[in-house]
Amino acid sequence: MYKLLALDLDGTMLNPDKVITLKTRSSIQQLMSANVNVTIASGRFPASVWLHAREVSMNFPLVALNGAVTVDPLTGQLLDGVALKIEDLLFMLDIIEQEGVYIHFYGYNVLYVQEINDINRNWAVNNKVNRPELDSPEELDAKQADFIRFVEVGQDFRTFVSQMPDMLFKAAVICTDQDSREKLFRILDESGVFRCTRTGSLRFDVNSVGVSKRGALERLCHEHHIERAQVAAVGDYDNDLDMLQWAGLGIAMGNAEPHVKEIANVVTGSNTEDGVAQAIHTYLL
Repeated sequence: MYKLLALDLDGTMLNPDKVITLKTRSSIQQLMSANVNVTIASGRFPASVWLHAREVSMNFPLVALNGAVTVDPLTGQLLDGVALKIEDLLFMLDIIEQEGVYIHFYGYNVLYVQEINDINRNWAVNNKVNRPELDSPEELDAKQADFIRFVEVGQDFRTFVSQMPDMLFKAAVICTDQDSREKLFRILDESGVFRCTRTGSLRFDVNSVGVSKRGALERLCHEHHIERAQVAAVGDYDNDLDMLQWAGLGIAMGNAEPHVKEIANVVTGSNTEDGVAQAIHTYLL
């Protein structure tokens, strides 16, 4: 019945230690052996999505940066993308600078920051594939290092942004003050040029208006002659909502936010309980 399973990464395919467990890995591979395509649809940057997809030998196009880009599963190269416009980025910086909060930008396979600090210092480490069962994880880290780029551009973000046409696909705004964070979210989301999604308790992501995981999956399904009813999707947070509502079978993780569970068709176990593996065996195999 189902021809495609789309999986969010953090809080879904990955356990709390950011690991694809052996049970989840085995279940995904069993599903692909049964001729069901499996893809990742994540807010993470493309190289991180691609490296995790390689771990289970996925061969269907991947979705990264909340749907702003689609990624070749074999090469990790860009298939299609919707970048933020320079004039919109400059408007965003005007708003952000008034509140004095932190922001960074995602290119295709690089994170751009004003300076390295406590907020972003562990970004590269947090985006790598973790294989704790390996005898020498350092060897795996070395293989991934070339794909995870981290660039400090200095304090003049406006000049930097002005020189990056069609090359920045997402921004992340991180703010510990709830009132300021919600104010910024509302202003940017209601501007008509951005799509904002909450992706954590202290942050939200900003993409071009119209960008979503659902939109990217719809385009891929059209290209591969897959009907909406033949798609299952699994997620846990706000940037998964439209994907779960659109899919023929929307599956919320047991650790999902309550409002995500409310809109899903079914709820599986948490990511500490191999919820993805449970969903595959219960609904797809």
